[in-house]
Amino acid sequence: MRNAIKVGELIATTDNAAAIGEKAQDVVSASDKLTAYFTARVTFLEQLAANALPSHILLANFSGDAAWSSYVAGIQQVFDEAGLSCPPIDGSTESNMPTLQSGLSITMLGEQQKRTVAEHEQLSWYTYGLPLVGNEVLAQPEDVAQLQPIFEAWKEGMVQQVWPVGSKGLQAEFTRLFGKQQVKSSLDVEKTAGPCAVVLLGIHPEKEQIAQKNFSRNFEKLRKTAL
Repeated sequence: MRNAIKVGELIATTDNAAAIGEKAQDVVSASDKLTAYFTARVTFLEQLAANALPSHILLANFSGDAAWSSYVAGIQQVFDEAGLSCPPIDGSTESNMPTLQSGLSITMLGEQQKRTVAEHEQLSWYTYGLPLVGNEVLAQPEDVAQLQPIFEAWKEGMVQQVWPVGSKGLQAEFTRLFGKQQVKSSLDVEKTAGPCAVVLLGIHPEKEQIAQKNFSRNFEKLRKTAL
């Protein structure tokens, strides 16, 4: 698992966003729905990385009562793209103290799926998407790894493992997977990928050609060498 923990029989994943939204002092101006969508998307990808699917969602809203419905709509968009019913959403809103900047956190509780998964050393690894952060994500939405093809390929077994790339960049995630290995990529391997704009995908070697047709944009096979 990447950033997930097991709580009893459930898998818990979480992500947050701060100073991104509709308030005047936010660093990045974006709709509350879009902000919640990207936050929920990261949390959902973390569930896939743990071979789990969400069954419950908790929303912590620090932006005030007016943002709640937009945040819920952004979460629901993730499940619409995946073709899944959105689990129940509960949580809390900071309504006593007005905040100058937006903030939210989304936690998903999921159930591990019965899947036969190959070891990561047996797979061919690809990057999908470009490392983008902040306003880059808004300016280049087509270069963000798209959720729908990832989920479909994961569900069908073409993608054996999903590994989101976060704020520390591609090399840091590659090291977590493979130890002291240097990743070879045309991407900037040190740059933050923001809201997991890049996702590492472990593909069955015999399904690489199909995957290359499935992920036709910003899909690159990785090489590794010892550090």
